[in-house]
Amino acid sequence: MRPRTTGPLSDPSALTGAPSVPDAAISIGESLLALVMVVEGKPSAGPAVKAYQTAIRRKGEEASAAGGSEAMQDALRVVIDADPDRAQQRERIIRKAWADLADWQA
Repeated sequence: MRPRTTGPLSDPSALTGAPSVPDAAISIGESLLALVMVVEGKPSAGPAVKAYQTAIRRKGEEASAAGGSEAMQDALRVVIDADPDRAQQRERIIRKAWADLADWQA
């Protein structure tokens, strides 16, 4: 006799393989850090910087979709914690790109 394989699952993300919100925020934060590191120290104008700012904004949208304001804060925390000496500059870059996102508190 075959074992029963149908029934409720305790964790729906186990089926899809979707990361939990904190894991998603950490992953997004790491990607965000890489983008911000390229932008910092560069002039704030120009097509390349605009493209990076757009990518930073997309990471904010991604974090918002993954877990709203809390995930966005968690992703920002990853960037800030990576180098406390550069935290203010990096936060300023992110806040500028995320300024009008729905789940973001400016």
